[in-house]
Amino acid sequence: MRKAYRFTWMLAVVIILYLGWVFYSRWSENRAFEQRVEELQESRESTISKTYGELKILGFYATPPAVGPGEKAQLCYSVTSAESVRIEPHVENVWPSISRCVEVAPAENTTYRLVAEDAEGKTVTAETTVEVYVVHNF
Repeated sequence: MRKAYRFTWMLAVVIILYLGWVFYSRWSENRAFEQRVEELQESRESTISKTYGELKILGFYATPPAVGPGEKAQLCYSVTSAESVRIEPHVENVWPSISRCVEVAPAENTTYRLVAEDAEGKTVTAETTVEVYVVHNF
């Protein structure tokens, strides 16, 4: 009985060590992958900054520019060398990007303002309007 207890205890230790090694190795591989992705993103951002230079809004537009009540439009923007980006009135999930679109569903004609800011605090802005047309049933 004592030998069976020892064997069970040793088996449990081996299993725990094996599982620990599996979890650690997967965590380590994931962390290395995340670091590589971060390096590639920094490299890409650096290349974009070198290519385009100073803070600029390359584009900001709505597609389609007019929607019916309850319909959605996309606000598309392109900025370079920006540290932060926001859209007023507030729109979720906005960040600096060379090419990005976000969905909006205005209830009435709305003028959106894109504000981009660089690391030194310099800001640039652009505006676009989404019109909401009224459907008449006769």
